[in-house]
Amino acid sequence: MSFTDLLTIAMPVYERKEFFEKALDSALNQTVRCKVIVMDNCSSHDFFEKVCKQKGVTYYRNEKNIGMAGNFSKGYQLSQTEYTLNLQDDDRLAPNYVEAFVDAVTKHPDIDIFYSDFVRDTPKGELPHKHTLPFGYMKSGEKVIEYGIKYKLGFPYVASSIRNTKAFKYEEIAGNIGSYDWEWIYSVADKYSFYGDSRRLYYFRDHDMQDTKVNSMIYRFTLPYIYDKILLGKAANKKLQKRAQKNAFWELMHLKSLASKKEIEELIKGGTKYHIYLKEKLDDDHLVKTIFAAPQKPFNLAFKSLLKLGLIA
Repeated sequence: MSFTDLLTIAMPVYERKEFFEKALDSALNQTVRCKVIVMDNCSSHDFFEKVCKQKGVTYYRNEKNIGMAGNFSKGYQLSQTEYTLNLQDDDRLAPNYVEAFVDAVTKHPDIDIFYSDFVRDTPKGELPHKHTLPFGYMKSGEKVIEYGIKYKLGFPYVASSIRNTKAFKYEEIAGNIGSYDWEWIYSVADKYSFYGDSRRLYYFRDHDMQDTKVNSMIYRFTLPYIYDKILLGKAANKKLQKRAQKNAFWELMHLKSLASKKEIEELIKGGTKYHIYLKEKLDDDHLVKTIFAAPQKPFNLAFKSLLKLGLIA
């Protein structure tokens, strides 16, 4: 097996043990091997440390919990290679992920972000995802922005190997919640070069303990902001601008379907940019204000019907 010193696979972990060893083994058993490290976000047990010691993997432990985004950022800080992939502890890599990465960077040395297509690893077996992604070499990420608006947010950040000098620093995304990875990637996409491999080289595990499912309302809470405050300003033409505004509206409606009146009242009391954005929409947009004042049960029935009929953008 050959080895590359271009990439480090960094694994941010915290508490959850169930899938870790399979994820770690997928990083170690690559056709082209690379450095692998594990960053433990101050778990209450020593399971990760013991497994790493057994497998000869470098293990780091944070003195305190620095949050999910902070622990991801730690991977870029600790990596001593040019690129880093943050492999989530419940996911897996195809055996030739690193090999594909090396091939792409060899052909296009200016690549800032390499990513691949992915497959959902579910209790029912491997299933496709719903996103439409751009593939091939992109000198800049205008197409990433276009696809994020045209086909909805879906950039596979989890399957991305990122040049360390271009990766986010924790202080840059501190205070971001929910989809902080999408917020960051769409904020910088037009400044970076990309390569998307159309092969499914990443296995995204779909299960009930996923943070996106446990905290689904928080993730939905940030999506309208990304469309309205980031992608709208980066849209290449008026058609895409209108689509970004439309997407922001429907994400607000999705939030309304998830949050009770009491939860909305609590959300607009917060002091982050997302809370302020929601408060401004409820204060200044008469249509949004009227819809959010509607009773929850009939609204949810109507919203689900529109989803079922495919009438929501």
